[in-house]
Amino acid sequence: MLPSRLQWTPASLVAAALLFGTIAAIAQGDGRGVPPDTSAITEGMIAEGRAIYRGHGGCLVCHGAKLEGGVGPTLLAHRWKDAERGEYAAIIRVLSRGVPNTVMVARPNGISNAQVVAVAAYVWAVNHGRASP
Repeated sequence: MLPSRLQWTPASLVAAALLFGTIAAIAQGDGRGVPPDTSAITEGMIAEGRAIYRGHGGCLVCHGAKLEGGVGPTLLAHRWKDAERGEYAAIIRVLSRGVPNTVMVARPNGISNAQVVAVAAYVWAVNHGRASP
C-alpha cells in the first residue's frame, strides 16, 4: 500500500528542483537558455551516471571506458562539435536529441529523462575536474 503523503527531505527537494530545471532546459530547445544549476550535482548523481554510462546506456562502446574516445569523440575535452565548452545543458541536449548524421542517437538504449540527467552530470563532472572517469 502506498503512503498517503510524500515525505520530502532536503535532498529530495534539491534533486526534484534539479530534475525539473533540467527538463525545462531541454524543453527550451536550443540549450542556450538558463543552464541547469551544476552546483546541485551530487556524488550520487555522478555515480548513477557513471553506472549508466558503463552499463545500460552503452556509452563506453563509442566513447571508451574512461571517456577517452574511440569510434566516438573523447568526452574529456571541453570542445565538442555539438556541446561547445562542455556546458551541462549542451551535454543534456546531445543525450536527449542525438547528433544528426552521426551514430550518436537520442537517448541511447532508451535511457529515461532522469538517466539523461545522471549521465550528463557524470560527463560534466569528469570534464570539469569534479570526478574521475
